[in-house]
Amino acid sequence: MLVAACSEEDRLLIERALGAGIDVRVLTCFEDVHHKVRAWYPNRTMLVPAHKATVKAAVQSAQLDIAIVREMNDAIRSALLIQTLREAGVPQVIVICKDESRAQMYRRCGANNVVVVDHREDAWDRIMPYLHLHVSA
Repeated sequence: MLVAACSEEDRLLIERALGAGIDVRVLTCFEDVHHKVRAWYPNRTMLVPAHKATVKAAVQSAQLDIAIVREMNDAIRSALLIQTLREAGVPQVIVICKDESRAQMYRRCGANNVVVVDHREDAWDRIMPYLHLHVSA
């Protein structure tokens, strides 16, 4: 599983996924979070420049089967990342966002599922049904 554009909000989600036995990789392609993410997950971090071709190549080589993208402050940036993940061949892209009005845009960019949540505690319970195939028994 790939968690893309990792922020402080994603840490609980990542810890729960790891606790459930899911192999998690963390993609960070934006310089403002590189150092934090590398400190949090030194062995799980994919540091990639924020260019479509490099992100696509890194994701393709990792051969991931699912990606979680938490909407960033910049909806266009989020949409471009979702589109790149789909073009890289990730078969399932789940987007976590706070604004229902953006869900359709994310679906048009390639998100299979868009989960609208109020805060990070809701996110795990809301995406868990999509992750059942990735949890070890």
